[in-house]
Parts: sequence; C-alpha cells; structure tokens
Amino acid sequence: MRKFTLLFVLFLVLILSGCGTKRQYFKPESTTAKAKLTHNLPSKISYATSNGATLKNGNIITKNGLNSQIKLKDGFVFLGEYDGNIISANTNGELNISDSNGDTIFNKSFSSAIVSASLENNLIAAVSASNNIYLLDLHNAQTLMQYKSSEIYAIDSRVAAPIFLSTIILYPSLDGRVYVTQKNGQILRDIVISSESFFNNVIFLDVVDEHLIAATAKKIIVVSPQKTSQYSAEIKNIVRDNHNIYILKKDGLVTKTNLDLEELASAYFKFAIFSDALIYNNKLNIIEKTGYLIKTDLNLNSHEIIELSSEIQDKSFISKDSFYYDDEFMKFD
Repeated sequence: MRKFTLLFVLFLVLILSGCGTKRQYFKPESTTAKAKLTHNLPSKISYATSNGATLKNGNIITKNGLNSQIKLKDGFVFLGEYDGNIISANTNGELNISDSNGDTIFNKSFSSAIVSASLENNLIAAVSASNNIYLLDLHNAQTLMQYKSSEIYAIDSRVAAPIFLSTIILYPSLDGRVYVTQKNGQILRDIVISSESFFNNVIFLDVVDEHLIAATAKKIIVVSPQKTSQYSAEIKNIVRDNHNIYILKKDGLVTKTNLDLEELASAYFKFAIFSDALIYNNKLNIIEKTGYLIKTDLNLNSHEIIELSSEIQDKSFISKDSFYYDDEFMKFD
C-alpha cells in the first residue's frame, strides 16, 4: 500500500509540474509587413498530405493549385496526381484512381487504408496503414507484389509517396525503411533510416543525381554510389533546392547542407514552430504556426518576417506558389 501511495504522489508531482510549465512562443523583435490570405477556397481543407489537400466539398489542391473540376467521392481523400490521373483512398481500405474527368479507371479494396501511392503507366505502388507495400497492375488489376514490413504502433501524419525511377521503385515504409524493388515486384534491398518505435515513418523521399535522400522525424540519410551520409535531428520539414537541403528543426533552427549533409549555413528562430515551407523566387518561405511568414535568402544570411492575420491551427498545404489554410489561400511574391 505504501509503494502504491508513493507512486501516486510521484504521478501527481509530474502532472502538477507539467501544468506549471509555461509554453514559450515565437516573438520576433520586429516585422516588416502584414499579410492576409486574400483568396477564398470553395470549401475548407479537411485532409492534407505533402502531395496535396482535400476540401470538404471533395475538390482537391495539387502542387499546381486548386482543381475544382474534380470532386472526390464521399469519404475519399486525395493522395496524388500523376499524368492527370487522380489517386484517392478512404479509411475502409478502398483505393480509387480516376481520370481528369473524374471517371474511375481503377478501384480496389485492401485490408487497411492506403496512406500513400504513386502511379506510372500501368503500375501502381502503394503503402498501407498496416505497413504493407504493394505493386499493382492497373490494366488487369493484378497484384504483382505484396510485402508486409514490421509492425508499427504510431505514425507521423506526414507520409512520403513511392518514387518510380527508370528500372526500380522506391517505397517509403512506416517503420523507417526504404524498400528498393524492381518493376516486376522483386525486392532488391531495404535501406534503414532509423529504428524508433513510434512515429518512424518516412516523411521525405527524393532522388537527385544518383543521391537518394530519405528522412524520418529523427534522421535524414543520403545514399550515393560513393557513400552514405547521416544527420540526426528533431525534424519538422525538409526542402531540397538543387544540390542543397534545408532541414527545418523542431527547436526553431534551420540548417542548410549539401548532398553529403555537410552543414553550410544556419539560422535560428527562437521558439518558432514551423508548419510548411517552400523555395519560391529565390527565397526560402517558411510558415510559422503562431502566425508569421519567414522569408530568408537561400544562404540564410538575412531574413524578413511578415505577420499573418491568424495562427495556423488546422490543416494547411503549400503548392508550388501558394499557401492554403482553412478556406483561404495567398500567393507568394
């Protein structure tokens, strides 16, 4: 009984001490301007990934902007657009591919929800919420490959999509791996990024000049024919610009590296909570969740901070030239 009481007291101490901790927020010394999201969307954002967003009315936002001609079926969310074809899925495990007119050209049900997918010609590469990877033939609805990776317990909302290369496919798993497969479904190898027990899905996947770049929320690696480079951090976002990588960290630090992950420059924004980021017009544009737009030069030497009209409290998305939030958006200049 005495042991139980001691544990209970310790529990209360931890809870009370946590409640007494005051949250620190990003407070820039000065701002250069104020900005509003001046353009309206036809509906609010209900779901967002790194590839796009779904509006409550079924319209979608792709990297190219709002597509009000597409209206997804109820319960479906947008996963990606490839050569004009739209990939969507629902929580019941149904995957749907439609053409630019919205007509279904492929539909299949899986045992768990598909969380990311890509399409090339007749091949569909998909990753499910239960950490299965699939290769499907769209023309004959044949499953060319199904492989279950290790069990997962929790995933980050950011899930990268598979990448088709000339002869292989790269699959980002939910347990911190990248699977390299042939286009006939044969798995050639797997690359381990990190081995965390929770929130260890691949959040970023890219290839440039024989360099494979992959990251989880804890580590980024770059694999090239010459070597493998690693960089550990609490990662919020990653942006690539040609041969440079910008790592936005959860502590408010932005670090610029080369493809070998060697640090080239950094900038610190105390207590900043990064939401989205992109490079536009030779500037790194960063949306900060408490309501700011941070614009830095690409060498991180100078910056300006623009105050937005509201905090970013819900789902948002960045396209090639605009920031979308709630039922509004603004274009970058």
